[in-house]
Amino acid sequence: MRTPDQGDTGVDTGNVRAFLESLTGPSRGTVVWLADNAVSASVSPDRTLRLRPKEDVPAYDEDIATLQWSNDGYTLNALSDRNIWVNGHKVASVDLRHGDMIEFGEKGPMSRYRVCDHSFPAHRTVEDILSDAYAYARTSRRPFPRKISGALRDSGRRLASQTTILFRITVIGAILLIAVFGYLLFQNDRKLADSLERESHKIEAVAVMLAQTREDSLTPEDLGALKDAFESQVLSTEQRLGTLEERAGASTRIITASTRSVAFVQGAYGLRQIKSGKLLRHVVGPDGKNLQTPFGQPWLEPDAMGEPAEFQFTGTGFLLQDPPLLVTNRHVALPWTTGDRAQALQAAALEAEMLSLLVYLPDQTVPIKAVLHKASETADLALLSIDATRVRGLGLLLADEPPRAGEEVFLLGYPTGLKALIAQAGPGFLKTLENKGAVDFWTIATHLSEQNKIRPLASRGIVAQTSPGAIVYDAETTTGGSGGPALNRNGKVVAINAAILPEFGGSNIGVPVSHLKTLLNESD
Repeated sequence: MRTPDQGDTGVDTGNVRAFLESLTGPSRGTVVWLADNAVSASVSPDRTLRLRPKEDVPAYDEDIATLQWSNDGYTLNALSDRNIWVNGHKVASVDLRHGDMIEFGEKGPMSRYRVCDHSFPAHRTVEDILSDAYAYARTSRRPFPRKISGALRDSGRRLASQTTILFRITVIGAILLIAVFGYLLFQNDRKLADSLERESHKIEAVAVMLAQTREDSLTPEDLGALKDAFESQVLSTEQRLGTLEERAGASTRIITASTRSVAFVQGAYGLRQIKSGKLLRHVVGPDGKNLQTPFGQPWLEPDAMGEPAEFQFTGTGFLLQDPPLLVTNRHVALPWTTGDRAQALQAAALEAEMLSLLVYLPDQTVPIKAVLHKASETADLALLSIDATRVRGLGLLLADEPPRAGEEVFLLGYPTGLKALIAQAGPGFLKTLENKGAVDFWTIATHLSEQNKIRPLASRGIVAQTSPGAIVYDAETTTGGSGGPALNRNGKVVAINAAILPEFGGSNIGVPVSHLKTLLNESD
């Protein structure tokens, strides 16, 4: 606030008794000083409040009231036919008190009356400014929204211009500090949201991968169900598939000649976090057991101390005579690339990595390690490299011509994976597993191989449709038979089994052997 001078009052500053501060109108924020015993107040056409000694004559047309000093205060007297409001009440004459709100006429400014007691502070306190805003909002006759917005706007202006420099610096510092904390909080919230989103995507990716793993792996409940089936002599799906060796004629010759070249494929892959380069591992509890999430899924973290998480799968493959490669489906060799799995991995910022890929052949008690040689980008086919010394004299020939509709085909494979092999092995093998105690996905296959129990199932069907992209036939099979060969009556491969169409009575789709020949040429 500025202090009075000769120009303001016309008298010495020591005679100043009070002042009026305009809170509205064009003169908002200005101060007029009261020093004379009698003062005339007028409102100019531009709505500015003006004071002058009452002795000045003649009177102005704009005069609206007089202020008379008496008993240590001013008395406000409204002139005839003039309207004055004090603290929201229309008055004719009133003794003013410190802090009163005066409204000079319909168009005049609203002013705050203050007794200055010969003291002229250089700045206004926050309390005074807020008090003025409250008094204005309480006494103004304007519509409620307008007076509230006016009070807030004027308070902000006065806090920014009439308070001390220290207060303004403190407020600015506090605002900056709040802004910094707000920014840090925003960043932290965003990181937390990103972390939750990544965790959600990770859980979704794991769930997608586990869906197929549950189909291919064996649980204690599965073994119990097999045992019950044996005891009740109920034929399972695997047994109903059967083999064709018992049938006479060409079927027996074809199956017998081809069986040793049809492999049981068993593998597992893990998930690696792209950012850290770490494999997802099981979180273990104090008892050393793997923990689960509230959703019943394995709890996996890149920094956990447990074993790397394995997503297990099985399938079928067959050997070629030349070159000595194993043929299977792309979705068997690269199981994480099919369906919505690739999208789920990308969303979770994870990448799959093969942990183990083994090939079991009939009449061989030791598995063969396999690695991906080449996968087709246009067909569901892949080639696996294996130890050539282990497969000498084995392999199937490829047909020169595609089959015609109505021709007979023979399908070899390992539908339902380990479950079918255990079913074929019989109740004696299941009892042996129980005696050995703890068994898992890997040890069951090892025991089957050691006892020469790994042998493909065979089924016979009729070709329904042939096209350059697919061969459809009705040979009975199920999940796990993917990658198996479809043979003609000459024992040559005409297609590689790839998919089942349950909506068409269990028909199968095979990839024509012409696509395999193209892949072999590309791999040379």
